[in-house]
Amino acid sequence: MKKTSLYIMMLLLCKISFSELVLNASNPSPSRNEDFSIEVSFLNEDKGKYTIEGIENFDIISKASTNSYNSINGKTTSAKSDIYRVRAKSEGEFSLKVKTEKGVEKVILIDVQKSQSINSALSDRFILKSTTPKTTFYFGEKIPYEEYFISGVRVSSLSQAKKPNFKDFSVKDMTPYSNNNYIQTPVDFNGKQGIQVTLFKGVLQANGSGLKSISSSSVKVGEPTRDFFNENTSYIGDEDIEIDIKPLPDHSPTNFKDIVGTLNSLESWKTKEVNVGEAITLTLTLQGSGNLALLDSLPIKEDMNFNVFQTIKGYNEKIIDGKYFNEKIFEIAFIPKKNGVQKTPIIDIPYFNTITEKYEILNIPSEEIVVNGKSVSSETKIPQNTNTSPIDKNIEKNMKNIDLEMIQVEKISPKNIFKLISVIFGFIALIEGALISYLLYTRKQASNSKKR
Repeated sequence: MKKTSLYIMMLLLCKISFSELVLNASNPSPSRNEDFSIEVSFLNEDKGKYTIEGIENFDIISKASTNSYNSINGKTTSAKSDIYRVRAKSEGEFSLKVKTEKGVEKVILIDVQKSQSINSALSDRFILKSTTPKTTFYFGEKIPYEEYFISGVRVSSLSQAKKPNFKDFSVKDMTPYSNNNYIQTPVDFNGKQGIQVTLFKGVLQANGSGLKSISSSSVKVGEPTRDFFNENTSYIGDEDIEIDIKPLPDHSPTNFKDIVGTLNSLESWKTKEVNVGEAITLTLTLQGSGNLALLDSLPIKEDMNFNVFQTIKGYNEKIIDGKYFNEKIFEIAFIPKKNGVQKTPIIDIPYFNTITEKYEILNIPSEEIVVNGKSVSSETKIPQNTNTSPIDKNIEKNMKNIDLEMIQVEKISPKNIFKLISVIFGFIALIEGALISYLLYTRKQASNSKKR
């Protein structure tokens, strides 16, 4: 009995001595935007429960489990593993400690490098270019943002591992595509022929003032190798771009519609001579970097000489050479009430000029219009009736004093009546005669048939 117990104890000691917890990382020095694998393996023992301290510093993309067996020189080794595909949330050194329920521990260090370091090392072959025209904007100002992948070497594959993160910005995506593919254009790169791929093009607007940041795209680039089935893979991008959003000054002018940027106008009158009651039209085009999408109507004051109506005929926005541009077209109809030379009302549009950094007024000047014909007031005479009370009891007396014209009705002459009556009776007599003739004829036919 003692020998048996001793034998079992020796087997357990052997199993413990050959069992092992293994913790490996496929890349112990990844960049922040690079995926890599962490493998937790149990050699020659069942996989038990365990925890990983420090895993909260990484995003777990996927998890897989495997079982494997190897036999070398008659010795069999089993491995039961969990494989995690992860990506670091930030740069720096992080320790990962695996601890089993039996108290076994393993630790490895992961040194997450800054994306900028990786980008600098690869910049002689390809880069990810993120652009804004400046780094300081006013609240309400439209911000053009573009991303381009530029390469001076042959690339076998290209994909966005992560799209840009705009965080505290609202975004309008204006990225152009050709048959659902990125648009590519030839460019000069480091003094040689290169290719540029437009990854993103859009307009941002900050949701508040203060220091904001944009995280650019992360791009996975594959370069061909001698092995047809494999390629060298690199990650670039994932850089933080800081933008300072300044608040607008206090004491904004009356009718300010949050137009922030530059603003100018183009005016076109169809004619400057019109008749009373007819419309004369002004086509007003507003354009610049001011966010005109917020201007739903023009601040036109009421005018005693005109009725005024306005409509929006068109709006468009775009990015030209890295700068934001938009325009809105209004059509204003002025309908004059009086004849003579009349002046249309002045139109004042307040906005904040981001160049002068001051509130300004875009002035649409008055225009002299020659109005022909009679004024509305002289053509239309409205009777003055000051008595709005019910009809009083003296209405009969008032009616006697009014001369009324009797309506004459044309009478039908008696001769015409007699002629009509005689025609009717003659027609009736004709019908009776026909009926009598028909009856006599039928009787005669019947008598003849009896005689036969």
